[in-house]
Amino acid sequence: MTSTRSVELVIISGLSGSGKTTALRALEDIGWFCIDNLPSPLLETFLRLAEENPSIERVAVVMDVREASHFPSLGGDLDALRVAERAMQVIFLDCDDTWIINRFKETRRRHPLIASGAAHTIAQAIEREREWLRPLRHLSSLVIDTTGKNVHDLKKQVQSLFAVSGEHAMTVHLMSFGFRFGLPAEASWVFDVRFLDNPYFVDGLRPLRGTDAEVAAFVLDQPAAQSLLGRMEGLVAEVVPLSREEGQTSLTIAVGCTGGHHRSVAMAEALRAGLAARGIETTVAHRDIDR
Repeated sequence: MTSTRSVELVIISGLSGSGKTTALRALEDIGWFCIDNLPSPLLETFLRLAEENPSIERVAVVMDVREASHFPSLGGDLDALRVAERAMQVIFLDCDDTWIINRFKETRRRHPLIASGAAHTIAQAIEREREWLRPLRHLSSLVIDTTGKNVHDLKKQVQSLFAVSGEHAMTVHLMSFGFRFGLPAEASWVFDVRFLDNPYFVDGLRPLRGTDAEVAAFVLDQPAAQSLLGRMEGLVAEVVPLSREEGQTSLTIAVGCTGGHHRSVAMAEALRAGLAARGIETTVAHRDIDR
């Protein structure tokens, strides 16, 4: 059965050390289906399979000197896609030789052409790589010079080029937890609310949870709780747009009390409501509520 649906394809190529992996991960973070080093003879077959999967709309593939040295038909394979009127763009990442040499020194990685025995020095490898990748650069619709850029600069540039407006807004993940069960490893920020009066010691509230109205009212009626909530909301509202500009796609905030049943649950739920009212996309989970 022939698919009538077409997926958007971006080929990422360029010199080793120019930032191809960073560019690929930047697209993956905004929802692209990403593959590193797919042989060009398999590209058409892969695209047909992707078109049969409705969850895959945009695909990014890295093709570099490994591809060019093993599959000399690469240029012809990509030309065939264009003749077939595939929605395709080729991004070529370039960089000054000195910067590439310094990056290899800093990371202590071997250039792939040195590892394969095709070159003896980094300078020789870069020269040979430029020659082998000339067909890909010729096919490129966009050349990005990463000289002087760090990984954050490149990620931001790539995402600004390919993110759909309003899509993949930064999400704040809220989590309540109990300190007695340990800190959540995924948390970026941790707030400790054990200073609040504990419903555990109130008759009738102990068997309930922070999601119950009686417990939530007991916790949130405390002036200290309201003061903290206001500060937390303001801080998150200030940081979220700054983090989004840096290419961060999510932020996990943990709120902890002793057991993770009452205070932390009520505060996390209240924080979720306050952030949602400010237009900040949120999720909430209560890690230890059933322990």
